[in-house]
Amino acid sequence: MDLKEIQKPVEQLLAETNSILKEKVKSDIRLLNMMINLTPITKGKKIRSTLFFLLAGLKDPIPQPAVSRELIEIAAAVEMFHLSSLIHDDIMDNSEQRRGEKTLNTNIGNFRSVLWGDFLFISAFTAIHNLGKPYLLDTVLKTAKIMVEGQIVEVENAYNYDIELETYYDIINRKTSSLFAAVALLVPLLYGESQQQKDLFYQFGLNFGTIFQVSDDMLDIFSTRSGKDRFRDLEEGKITLPFILLMKETNKDARDAFSEGNREKLLELFEKHNIKERCLEKISDFHGRCTEFLKSYPDSIFKKSLLGLLDFVKYRDY
Repeated sequence: MDLKEIQKPVEQLLAETNSILKEKVKSDIRLLNMMINLTPITKGKKIRSTLFFLLAGLKDPIPQPAVSRELIEIAAAVEMFHLSSLIHDDIMDNSEQRRGEKTLNTNIGNFRSVLWGDFLFISAFTAIHNLGKPYLLDTVLKTAKIMVEGQIVEVENAYNYDIELETYYDIINRKTSSLFAAVALLVPLLYGESQQQKDLFYQFGLNFGTIFQVSDDMLDIFSTRSGKDRFRDLEEGKITLPFILLMKETNKDARDAFSEGNREKLLELFEKHNIKERCLEKISDFHGRCTEFLKSYPDSIFKKSLLGLLDFVKYRDY
């Protein structure tokens, strides 16, 4: 299934989310509008919103209009929160490209980009607060804290070629998977489910996020369609799963090739030691945990799309 087909059961909700996003960032401030035009908030794959709506569909296939509106408001807040984190990431990493286009900080500088990221961050939390359900705001606030902690641990381990797998997974659990876990958790929270259900949804989100991030780390090395320079993560000091696995096989050769900037040699080493296949094996473990979770739900268009989304995230090359 391609992404558009996966999103078909929730395409109307996604369209309404985009409409709300446009309203929430509307401004009469010229500079702010310039930043909005440079980073259109309705662009992107909307993986987090898609996951949220599909999981909600497992619980409530035909929600009442008031419930749909609430789901859309939450999804819009999540997208603003996510975009704010991307903008701040690009500033920290001095990234020049995202999704094949110049980053905001490349276009207008770090100072102005920080302001736009902050604006989105505050707007996201305001939107959640306005729903009048403190438990939703508590969940998102805790997630923001965890994500910042993940960023700090990542900075602490920059250029740490001896990083352990446990530390790597700790970083991606905090920095990336925690937001997917929060998105999943919001569903049983909204529907008043048991603590067991909350735990199951949260763990599903963590596993989904791990698949997403490991796949993203693979794109940095193996994809020519990711919209950013290959080996960008390594150049920024982010030692990811493919490189960790390679270092365990050939520490000196890998270090030498990287320090010399010899990308062809690095690619040869990755191929020689079947690193791509071994990363996919790691992903398959988390993929299996996610599909096991979905087995407890009856067949539906939402379950089918969730299974499709898992495969899309696992095998994507952009």
